[in-house]
Amino acid sequence: MKFSGEIPIALNNTLFVRENGHWHFEEKMGIGVGFIYVIRDNTLERFYLGKKLFYGTGVQNKGKESNWKKYTSSSKVLNELLKQRPKDEFDFVCLEQYKTKGTLSYSETWSLCLVEAPTKKEWYNTLIEKVAWPVKEPITDRHKKRLKLVMDWHNFKE
Repeated sequence: MKFSGEIPIALNNTLFVRENGHWHFEEKMGIGVGFIYVIRDNTLERFYLGKKLFYGTGVQNKGKESNWKKYTSSSKVLNELLKQRPKDEFDFVCLEQYKTKGTLSYSETWSLCLVEAPTKKEWYNTLIEKVAWPVKEPITDRHKKRLKLVMDWHNFKE
């Protein structure tokens, strides 16, 4: 995946900058249970995709606002890079916020599977939902093509 330069998301929108912390998003964040995000490392041309809850759900922090405005990621590798390098070498982009935890988890998993993150060197993500599958090869083009044919056939029949 080559970078085209700009992310096709309104990164220069300053309307919600203070309210959204360092996250680029064209709406006020904090609505629903959490959000899906991508951090783009502009120097190494790599990405990290994750989810973050707006409020705690544990016994001690239930209902309390989380650190989402300053949060970076759960990736130790990426957090170490953020300590070593200027923050402006990274873009922090909110893809979407969701109203339910189920949809939040599903959308993260769906996104990571869609980009085939565990098999691509452009992604810092090596796990999906904390499951460590020993992924040693990408999904084949034949697999993708045949699945598309089945789905097209299914949609045609409806």
